[in-house]
Amino acid sequence: MKILFALLICFTLVACVQTPTRNTQVVDDRPGIAFELPSVASEYYELRIDGVSYGYVGEYQVGENLLKIIDGTHQVELLSDGEVVYREEIYLGAGVNRILKVGPHD
Repeated sequence: MKILFALLICFTLVACVQTPTRNTQVVDDRPGIAFELPSVASEYYELRIDGVSYGYVGEYQVGENLLKIIDGTHQVELLSDGEVVYREEIYLGAGVNRILKVGPHD
């Protein structure tokens, strides 16, 4: 009877033990850029970074979406009908988000 009671206590204690857990998180510390645009028409400018097209700049407006890129120096261009309407060279470090304000284009 004592052995049965001891086994019952052991099983009860083992059943109450939680297995260790691990929580792993991946942090995306790539820099990002977003744009503040003066008009609805400027949302349809083509966005190029270092010569690579990223679609319309309207996809990356402040408060809506952030374009994540690798850190370093980048040439940012906005084109309207193949003509460069905005050009800026920027440096972005890890974890830095930057808002580019685009002025009106006549």
